[in-house]
Amino acid sequence: MSARWTGVVVLGAVAGLLLLAVLAGAEPYRAVGNADPGAWVAGGTPVVRLLADLAGAACVGSLAFACMTASRRSGFVTADAYRERGVAARAAAVWAVAAAVEVPLSAADTAGLPLTDVLGHLPALLGAMEGPRAWLLTALLAAAVAVAARAALRWPTLVALTAVGLFAVLPPVVTGHGSADLGHDLALGALILHVPAAMLWLGVAFAVLRRRNVLPEAQLTACRRATGLCSAVVAASGILLGVVLVPGTWFASGYGLLLVAKVVVTSALVSFAVIRRRRPGFAPELVLLTAGFVAAADLTHTPVPGFFARATTTAETVLGYDLAGPPTAFRLLSDWRIDVVWAPVAVLLAAGYPVLVRRVEQWPWPRTAAWLGGCLLMLLATSSGLGRYAAAMFSCHLAAHMLLSMLVPALLVLGRPGLLLRRSVPAVGRRLGVLGQAGPVRFVLHPVVVLLLFAGSPFVLYATGLFDVAIRFHWAHLLIDAWFLVVGLVFFRLVLGDGLPNIARLGLLLAAMPADVLFAAYVMTTPRVIGNGPAAAQMYQALHLPWLADLLADQWAGGVVALAVGEFALLVALGGLLARWHADEAAYLPQGKETEEKWRRTSGIR
Repeated sequence: MSARWTGVVVLGAVAGLLLLAVLAGAEPYRAVGNADPGAWVAGGTPVVRLLADLAGAACVGSLAFACMTASRRSGFVTADAYRERGVAARAAAVWAVAAAVEVPLSAADTAGLPLTDVLGHLPALLGAMEGPRAWLLTALLAAAVAVAARAALRWPTLVALTAVGLFAVLPPVVTGHGSADLGHDLALGALILHVPAAMLWLGVAFAVLRRRNVLPEAQLTACRRATGLCSAVVAASGILLGVVLVPGTWFASGYGLLLVAKVVVTSALVSFAVIRRRRPGFAPELVLLTAGFVAAADLTHTPVPGFFARATTTAETVLGYDLAGPPTAFRLLSDWRIDVVWAPVAVLLAAGYPVLVRRVEQWPWPRTAAWLGGCLLMLLATSSGLGRYAAAMFSCHLAAHMLLSMLVPALLVLGRPGLLLRRSVPAVGRRLGVLGQAGPVRFVLHPVVVLLLFAGSPFVLYATGLFDVAIRFHWAHLLIDAWFLVVGLVFFRLVLGDGLPNIARLGLLLAAMPADVLFAAYVMTTPRVIGNGPAAAQMYQALHLPWLADLLADQWAGGVVALAVGEFALLVALGGLLARWHADEAAYLPQGKETEEKWRRTSGIR
């Protein structure tokens, strides 16, 4: 698509969004009890957000496209990837500027104040409002991507920048409509999947249209698969968002009507993604996706119907759902609430592993059992009754946390997924090898760094008050789970993998055991109720659960669970290490009596 037609599409999107803002007038502000901040704020806030979203989509899409076209063997960028990272750098610069402009606009929009009043008190408002702080973080991350993308010449750098770009999308998302009210845990999880997938979809489609005349068929196929996956994620998460945010009649409110418009656009997009067979098919997708972004930008400016009115208990307001009673063994196993982020991850990992196993010969069944066991525990820790009660009780939280950080990674690593990928999909194995040779990756994988991260992360989170700051936010729980899962995978990969001598791996494992004991001892003996300080607004106390009268006793129980799960996971890893050690030794020792005697004679051993 030429620059002229791109400009026409963007201008049309801006004009459509301005028309929606004019039609809405001051009603969105009156609905939440705010004064009308003026036309500049009412029209400028959604328009600048739309421009930021479009620039962000162009940035992450170009980076993803460059990753797909970089050399698979050398890791250096190709000519097409080189041009795309330049496009990504320019788009990231526009993204950073738009996000910076959105900081005072979002503050004025949230407070219902004129822009001139907000500019004079912006530092104070930044300390009091989450939305402006989120846009400031996005602006800083986008600026970093704009600078780094200009110097990116290797595939691992492009992968890292794509990850940073996708993360930069999330701060305004997690502080928007889905972060409060009944069911906000489901809505927020769906948004975390929905918005980055939509941006990747639009960005990759835009990159394909620019390179459609020179794009090889293999790369075009890869782009089709990527956009097809994004379309599935966008459709599924969008339906969930509609059900959670507008549980009644969709046609009874402006928010519902906009959701209907998004559903129509998404249905048309999915139809194009299914029937597309030729290169020009990406152009209608680009136009429809832009229309979907217009509706999404206006949705962020439109109040959710019945905002804060559906939550009738403290638990529903704080957690997004209610609890049926004390966490009995039956409730922990049966009272499920699906985690929108981790449940699909666990299911996809469990379903994909056997598919890869069928591509190789003589794959040991204990590895498959370990992998599937790790996926099952991930699902139980996040979506069963344990995951449901983890947000309300520290003991349940710590039990789920230890499963995700210790036992789940140990079982997943015992499944040897890296070896399976190298054998079943050699191209992916080569890409992983190139990624593993990157300097930052080698630094992070250094045994000393890994041990410090693995042993020190629990103390940094729970002993410094950081958990008190994060406990009230569902997105923070998701980030904590992701951090500890990744750190656990890196640690157990060193302990159970191929990179170190057996004696070094054993030493690394034995060095981690005292840290687990010390952490459990700290949790059981500290007089401070973790997660119930002023930064947490005394959340555990505010929930006022009738079966949880003694918070310190619940914390002590959490320490016992942490000790038991942690030591059991380390023992599982120790058993896997010893079995691996025995197999390595057996591979060097000759088998059979005659061979052993011959070996002794030739080696001079009597």
